[in-house]
Amino acid sequence: MSKPKKVKKEDANFNCLAGMRCPKCRALEPFRIEVRTLVDVYDDGTEPPGHGGGDEWMDESYCECLECGVEATVADFYTKNQTKKAK
Repeated sequence: MSKPKKVKKEDANFNCLAGMRCPKCRALEPFRIEVRTLVDVYDDGTEPPGHGGGDEWMDESYCECLECGVEATVADFYTKNQTKKAK
């Protein structure tokens, strides 16, 4: 197995996806991630409609690369975990 290429600083995510890339095709985005979210729910729906807040995911959450379709956990998408596996 070959070592993964190093990600250049300018090619790295630094916001919501900081430290993440696809373990297969090495894309930096977009990813489909299973999230937990908080909404105010009333009998007639959420307030305001479609409002979400406090989105979060965990290392065990489902994660899919929309570029190549690889499916894994969020933990598998963190570059620090990819480096450990390559050694």
